[in-house]
Amino acid sequence: MKTISIKNNNELPTYLRTLGTECQFISMVTETEVKMRKTGNPFVGAVKVARRNGLVNVNHEDRVNRRMTEAGIEANYEGGETWYLHETTKDGKVIPLCFSKKDANAKYLQFFPHRNLSTKYTLNGRDLTAEEVTKMKSFIPEKDWGDFKQPVITLKMDSIKAIKFRKLNFSK
Repeated sequence: MKTISIKNNNELPTYLRTLGTECQFISMVTETEVKMRKTGNPFVGAVKVARRNGLVNVNHEDRVNRRMTEAGIEANYEGGETWYLHETTKDGKVIPLCFSKKDANAKYLQFFPHRNLSTKYTLNGRDLTAEEVTKMKSFIPEKDWGDFKQPVITLKMDSIKAIKFRKLNFSK
């Protein structure tokens, strides 16, 4: 398997554009600040380092409607407003590369998680203990995806430390 070192933040989005609209599995290592309530929270600034796999180029609306149909419910789901827009191919098809509506230069990857392979949390460069992680998670609001929607993650390009797809490894 070939490994490509990412030297600047434009290289990964450039390659993602070449993938087109094909749905495929990817694996990646991400490093993101944990979003949580700040009031009275001693874990503000904690970072989650996750090794995970999942899919890109999934049609979210079709996925939800298919799950509703399988459950015997009339499928009529339409996605709502988002804070981002998808880049598209020349023929107008959506790709997993997104950008912020407020800043077209802020690039993101839309990712449908399948499985977390490993996760660790750090604060100020120190790994949190299992007990500290449990306490920290009490500050994270729960998300209600509903019965038929599954999580969709939109990751900043900067948070992707390594990514593997099509027999290529990209790493920073």
